[in-house]
Amino acid sequence: MINGISRSRIVREVPPEIHETEEAKQLKESCQQFESILWAKLWKDMRTSAMSISGADKERPYKQMEELSLEMASDDLVGQSGGAGLWKMLYDSMVGKLAADKEAQERRAADEEAAGFSVQA
Repeated sequence: MINGISRSRIVREVPPEIHETEEAKQLKESCQQFESILWAKLWKDMRTSAMSISGADKERPYKQMEELSLEMASDDLVGQSGGAGLWKMLYDSMVGKLAADKEAQERRAADEEAAGFSVQA
């Protein structure tokens, strides 16, 4: 805890160019896919619970199609409207690591260059 503020609440400023890197784009896509999978699983479990309570779970010839439609709806929810924002919170918490890694790599390259070592990519 820092001055009464939890460390988990401190968000590091990330340079805007980090968001344009290939790694950040892949991270964003992965976070969106995670939220989509999470919503689909949640909805499937809620539907299964409701059906088992009502007793309608016994005759379901289109169960696989129902599950596929929930997955597609989840993908669309996250893709079109941004979902509930869980992916954004996850992305924001992880993109700082990309920025820190890039900064450390640049610092290491500058130190090696200053010391006269050859820099290898």
